[in-house]
Amino acid sequence: MKKHLLLFTTSPPFSLSWEGDFPGSAPAAKPIRTNPALTKADRFVCAQCGADTTRASLRIAIGGSHRHILPGSFGVDQEIGCFSLAPGCALLGPFALDFFNPTGGQWRMAVCATCGAHLGWHHQTAEGIGFYGLFLELLNAAPKDAEEASD
Repeated sequence: MKKHLLLFTTSPPFSLSWEGDFPGSAPAAKPIRTNPALTKADRFVCAQCGADTTRASLRIAIGGSHRHILPGSFGVDQEIGCFSLAPGCALLGPFALDFFNPTGGQWRMAVCATCGAHLGWHHQTAEGIGFYGLFLELLNAAPKDAEEASD
């Protein structure tokens, strides 16, 4: 597999390419971040500012599952949860990303409508059907829900 690294810190940009991995090295397992506090919560809030984002009743399955793993930056995979609505999110975009290989749609960035933190993505098909894929590590259980879950 050919790998390529492009650094934009110089003018012109410095580029470095290499083939494959070093001999005898096994690929390291990528850590996955999860947020187990969300399993029993009813309301989810932005982890940065605490604003209401979405609810457990709005969870949906896309491609047979509510949770999906996306390749993340710095070698750490990110886990998203799919939701039909996220009223606490504002949308920015469109972008040409292809996470689940959908046909005839577009991805837009979903940010917290209160503080602007990037919480995930929104996909919408050409027919107007859409869903949110929110990073579970960037959501917290609402404080009241977190207290009830610990009782």
